[in-house]
Amino acid sequence: MRIVYSIDAKFGGSGIGWIAYNAVVGIHRAGYLVRLFVNSNAQTTIPRALIRQWGIIGRGIKYLAAKDSTALLAYLENTLFDFWVAARLPTAHIFHGWNGMCLHSLQRARTRGMLTIVERASTHPATQTRLMREEYARWNVPLKFPTWNYARMLQEFAQADYITVPSPFARETMLAAGIPAYKLIEIPFGVVLTRFVPTDSTRARPFRAMFAGTVSINKGVPYLLDAWRRLQWRDAELWIVGALAPDFVLIRARWNDLLNVRFIPHTNELARLMQQCDVFVFPSIQEGSALVTYEAMAAGLPLVTTPNAGSVARDGEEGFIVPIRDVDALCDRLERLRGDDALRARMSRAARVRVESFTWDDYRARLVAFYERVAMEHAQ
Repeated sequence: MRIVYSIDAKFGGSGIGWIAYNAVVGIHRAGYLVRLFVNSNAQTTIPRALIRQWGIIGRGIKYLAAKDSTALLAYLENTLFDFWVAARLPTAHIFHGWNGMCLHSLQRARTRGMLTIVERASTHPATQTRLMREEYARWNVPLKFPTWNYARMLQEFAQADYITVPSPFARETMLAAGIPAYKLIEIPFGVVLTRFVPTDSTRARPFRAMFAGTVSINKGVPYLLDAWRRLQWRDAELWIVGALAPDFVLIRARWNDLLNVRFIPHTNELARLMQQCDVFVFPSIQEGSALVTYEAMAAGLPLVTTPNAGSVARDGEEGFIVPIRDVDALCDRLERLRGDDALRARMSRAARVRVESFTWDDYRARLVAFYERVAMEHAQ
């Protein structure tokens, strides 16, 4: 079997570049990788002979696009990357591209008789757009949620043979938008268990809750800060770790008076910081399946999160699942976890055990098994 994989990102970097890296490692180890198309490369596991990088032009546009709040440059950059891939597409059995980055290369693959797979790491664009417009209206943020790529993403869904999604929530949003169930393949993400580990430290310190990720309206950070204000804890701390998104910057001053809230910039020391906390709070409005929730569970942190975060945690087992935008529920679960050491310890152990079935090796095995199944069905 021959597989072509394409993503307009820094391969082996963070976020989607890290997800793609783990996918391609599995494909390569199985002996199926014939070509990898990327914006840039940050790893050495995959042989350079199999990789095609867009080069300095692509990296330059990507850099500028990251600073463009309208997302127009990102849309144009994705489109140019897609045309570049389509012009260089080799013959293979399967083409796997990322949503919003692969319409023309997907179409070229179809004309060559290849099976086509689109990776959708988030919710359906209709759900995403609706929820974010609601949030911007709720918080009176004078920004527009970008939709340049909307039609393109829907075209890719329509033309793909299969669409991979990482969680039941993401799958439900696709079904609600009319995507046929047979197209949807659910493959949860993974975590490096040796990097994120629980700590046995019993050092005396205040109770500490933690959030990590892009500090944005999308991640539900305003609701967490409202909950913290309502709790009025003077002997506890809230750590918020990550880069501040433009939409949050516009409203941050609303919580300048909060006690014991520490904003920590994006860091490579996330695993160490998690070992200094007691619970992980991630009240996201919409996600495919946030990698940081896997990491927090591996570090033995009970979660307080929403169904929309796409976490593998279960309500009452590895933490608590609360409705989006529910400040009362956030306060209640945080109070329960702070006040019950035995409950917190039980959920901590359960979180680590649960996530041990969601390593990157597990992710790769599930993905390769899917390729092999659909390739066999296609050949019959």
